[in-house]
Amino acid sequence: MKLSLRSQKNGVANLQVEGRVSQRNLLSETEPLVEALGEDVFGQSVLLDMSEVAALDSSGVNWLLICQRKMRETGGVLILHSLSPIAKNVIKVLNLQSVFKLADDEGQALAQLNH
Repeated sequence: MKLSLRSQKNGVANLQVEGRVSQRNLLSETEPLVEALGEDVFGQSVLLDMSEVAALDSSGVNWLLICQRKMRETGGVLILHSLSPIAKNVIKVLNLQSVFKLADDEGQALAQLNH
C-alpha cells in the first residue's frame, strides 16, 4: 500500500491510497496516516482517494475501521471517495456502506464536510 499526500488546505487533508490495502505488509508499529500527516491526524478531516486501490483485504478493511473509530473519538472525519471497482465491491459485499462515509468523488467528499 502506498499512501501519498495530494493536498492539505483549510484543515482538510486529501490522501491517495494505491495498490493493495492490507495491514499484513505494514510493520506493527507503523500507522500510515500518522506517518503521512503526524500524530494529530485523527483529529483532522481526511479525504481518502481510493481510485487506485488494486486490492482490499480483511486486514485493510480493519485498518480503515480502526482509523474511522479513532477519528470519530478525537473529532476527526474520514471520508472514502472515488472507490475503485474492487474497493467498492468489498465495501458492498461486507455491507459497510452505512458504516463508512463514502463519496463518489473529491467534490462530493468536500461537500459532505461542509454539512
